[in-house]
Amino acid sequence: MDRGQVASLLEELRATQDKATMYRKLVKIRMDVIGTEAGVEMFYSLGGIRLLVALMSKPYEKVLEVVLSILGNTCMRKDCAKQAHEHGILTPLISIISNIPNPAIQCRGCRLLGNLAQFPAITYVIGKDCSNTAYALTSILSETNNTAVLIMAIRAIRQLWNEKAIRSLMISQGCIKKIVGLLLKFARNEAKALECTSEEEPHEDETEKVVIKRMHAPDRTVTREKFKNIVRHMENSHHCDIVGYQVIKSYRWKDSQDFKMPEAKETVELFIGILKCLQMVTTTISAQVAQEVYDENGCGMKCVVFLCSETSQFRALALKIIFNLASNPDAIDKLTACDVITMASDLIMYANLDDSEKRFCTSVICLLAKEACNRGHIRRSGALQALMKLAKQCFEKRELSMILYALYQYRFDNLSFDILLSNGLVSFLVGVLNDIISEKQVNHIKHDDEETMNTSVYSKRRSSSQKASQKKRSDELFNYKGSNYYRQSKMAKLDPYCSAPESPESGYASTSTRNPSSLTSSPARIDDLEEDLEDNDIYSPVCSDAEEEEPQENPEPTTSSSQPEPADEAEDTRTTEFDILAYLYDDNSNTYLTNEMAATDLDCDGGEEEDPPPTTAPKGEKRLRNQVSFDDTIDDNEIHDIELEIVSSKAFEKNAMQPILTLLWSISKSHRGLEFVQPDTLATLLKICKLSKKPRSRAYQIIANIIKHVDHFLPLLKQDFVFRLHEFKLPHTAHSRCWSCDEMKSACNELMSLFGNIAETGYGQGEIAHILRTAERTQQLQVSIIVTFVIRDSKLLHKLLFDMKILNTVMNIILNENDEGGEELHDQRLSAAACSGITTLAQNLSICGEEEDTGTPSETLEAKEFDNTLTICDESSAEEKVTFKVTNAAGVVESVRVNKSLLIQGSDVFERMFDGDHFVEAKNNEVHLREAISVDGLRYFFYLIRLQTVNKLTGMAPPPKAIGSSLDALSLSQKYMLPAVERSVQNIIKTLLNDDCVLNVFEWSLKNYNQELLVASTYYFLYADISGAAKCKLFRAANKSPYQKEWRRLMNETILFRVQPNLE
Repeated sequence: MDRGQVASLLEELRATQDKATMYRKLVKIRMDVIGTEAGVEMFYSLGGIRLLVALMSKPYEKVLEVVLSILGNTCMRKDCAKQAHEHGILTPLISIISNIPNPAIQCRGCRLLGNLAQFPAITYVIGKDCSNTAYALTSILSETNNTAVLIMAIRAIRQLWNEKAIRSLMISQGCIKKIVGLLLKFARNEAKALECTSEEEPHEDETEKVVIKRMHAPDRTVTREKFKNIVRHMENSHHCDIVGYQVIKSYRWKDSQDFKMPEAKETVELFIGILKCLQMVTTTISAQVAQEVYDENGCGMKCVVFLCSETSQFRALALKIIFNLASNPDAIDKLTACDVITMASDLIMYANLDDSEKRFCTSVICLLAKEACNRGHIRRSGALQALMKLAKQCFEKRELSMILYALYQYRFDNLSFDILLSNGLVSFLVGVLNDIISEKQVNHIKHDDEETMNTSVYSKRRSSSQKASQKKRSDELFNYKGSNYYRQSKMAKLDPYCSAPESPESGYASTSTRNPSSLTSSPARIDDLEEDLEDNDIYSPVCSDAEEEEPQENPEPTTSSSQPEPADEAEDTRTTEFDILAYLYDDNSNTYLTNEMAATDLDCDGGEEEDPPPTTAPKGEKRLRNQVSFDDTIDDNEIHDIELEIVSSKAFEKNAMQPILTLLWSISKSHRGLEFVQPDTLATLLKICKLSKKPRSRAYQIIANIIKHVDHFLPLLKQDFVFRLHEFKLPHTAHSRCWSCDEMKSACNELMSLFGNIAETGYGQGEIAHILRTAERTQQLQVSIIVTFVIRDSKLLHKLLFDMKILNTVMNIILNENDEGGEELHDQRLSAAACSGITTLAQNLSICGEEEDTGTPSETLEAKEFDNTLTICDESSAEEKVTFKVTNAAGVVESVRVNKSLLIQGSDVFERMFDGDHFVEAKNNEVHLREAISVDGLRYFFYLIRLQTVNKLTGMAPPPKAIGSSLDALSLSQKYMLPAVERSVQNIIKTLLNDDCVLNVFEWSLKNYNQELLVASTYYFLYADISGAAKCKLFRAANKSPYQKEWRRLMNETILFRVQPNLE
């Protein structure tokens, strides 16, 4: 029809008062006008909506039926619905629904109301001004048996549920209970009806038995109430693992014969409507919602669980309801009683699920894993293995976060550790950690910042507990009411589940404190998982017409459009990136700590439970070299400390590293496995320590736990773990004055010492000896080097280094030699490690340079005068001068002039030489030196004499331009008997020893018989803390020296002297 015809039709309808004519005109509009989008647009623009709203007041039921049908079709459009609302459609519509019992009119009225409620602005007005809407819809549920009316009424309830005022009224009027009653009415198997109202059956809590599984004692059967008391005491004590238990009951979800699947088409549609409505209802986190869905003795919830069966066509809808309930803390016990965890486990293992159904099942298992009994069900059903399989195949961040949350709940479940380890838990978690640290940047603490840095929560609690009076462990167990543990437990009872956020967009429940019986429950929640079930188009179902068929409309339902549109694009982006793991890890057992403190103290790189930096401690409290103490990283109340770390969801919104490390730490304490000693695992943990501000974090403690297991010793010995540990000691090249790098070095030394303690046991010695005698050549060389890193006992070192010739082997590796003196090339990394091993060995044997207090270096006094030749010879003065002549390496004679008075005043030898004419040098004022003395060395020597004459020469001579000048000055000071100069020069030589000059000093000492410098240079070869490659180059240069044999002998004798058995 064209526009003119539609306008004429509307004019005729407006003018007529005959109900038969009205009916015919309205049917013509429904059939010929609004069947197309263009027709609806013409009808709307010509004022048809206003005309039909006015006709709703006519007392003609047949007319009303068609009017409601037309309005229902047109009000799917936002502009039409807005116009109808502006013309006052709500009041007559709700009056019709409430007062006219005609099923056809009620059906179309509820459909129209549902279409209008799809728009938030109209829904808000309904809740504000039409309070009788909830009563009208709730009354329909209990008063009518017409399936079509029930379908439309339930749909309208679902669309209106988001409005808080209407939701509260519906809950108070028992709307949920009536919807669940309808579900039970059509699903009940009358042949085997449930005896839900039987008064003769004793109360469940009175008769239920609980089996307590004990590892080292027979199983114990107690009443449920008795078991609750046991668990309550264990939770309050914070010192015991919560055991898994199984409630003995006859109900099993698979064996249920109480329900049946609907067969009739209308009943199937009703079921779909009810389940969609329950999806929306269960997004509201309320104890009353959970109770009414549960129904009497669990009939309602059991029916929903039944609809999740493998052959059910309602499985996806029912699983979404179960998922929503699993996010409700008040529904956890009820879900457990209905065997939900077994249902989800069976489906995920045996049913052919699509992606959304699999995600629902996984989420349910993960959310329910907080309860110890549910973890037992998951473990015994085999779902734990399936969960691990899903975890390895998971690439979606939110689903992975949910699985990590579930695995985190097993941190105290010793019975499940073996299953998790055998299914690759460690490698999976290490892979996640690798992904995290790949994007992590180094953010270390400098020494300048260490005093102002924030102290961690752990450190604050630890320091305060040390000041307080000490209590015994038993006192804390049985007098817990006076401690922090009791207050934490009491706070935890406000929200025993502690696993859901308050964000409506997140799709998870709220953890805010609330009154369980309150009717003003939290806002409805729309989860992104719902997109798998519903589309985005606005939809209005078609009511059946007994007389005439209406045009078919889009049959695809949705609820997403009923939600308000996002405020802005940025907010939508934040919702998309929301990380549920941050909320799921929020542990309210520590709610007494504020979120602000947690955000300050918990860094994303891992746990910070370490004492303040050691530099703040008194000087006398330095840790001994051979002492390994972990008391400053692990508190006595270990379980409490773990919970203390998870104090705020804000701390983990961007990083899941801390809970993963806590889980690994819990497992590594009591269990061992080859996955722990895999090179990738150890390398990842060491990288975390290296990147952390405070290296002694959870990763450090995990490595310590791995090393402490004796079964791990041999695998660690056979790989390059010790070499890696040494490499991670080296600071970052650009990190000067870095406190974090210094702490990393100290931490690696402690781990090395811990590994060495096991190596020094009888077992460790046996394994080392076995490898050295029977293993392959490469393995023997590697273990020989490891010995130099980790063994500290002198008697054992003497046996290994000399009796078993390990020292000779290590030196051959460095020098590329074999036992016969021939050439044998070794891997460059192995040679560098061997040199580092020699350095560590020297440090362990306390072979180090002398640390004498030699006073202030002289260059601070005469720094400006050193390069000025006038200080030793003033050419402009008439004073007599002496010329010293030396021959350089090229054979050219060079001379140096010096004031005679300076020589006479500085040395007795020079005084006798030049005071008189007894010597030819005095006559000619010229001295010819036959030794190989450089000009710079000669000038440096005269300069030191000058300092001595003005009493400015301290115990440390000023540094020369080159070490050769110091050696020349030392030779001259010995020749001309200047002990003060000799001592000062010798001290500066020992101070300036480095890898460039130590070989020259060593050779000079042998030629000039200087015992002190010989010892100092030999020691330096051993203890010099330079890179392995640089030391290897130094050793090979010494091995080519003319004094090669003396060098090898002195090196061996120095070490032998420190490890020989008779040394006290």
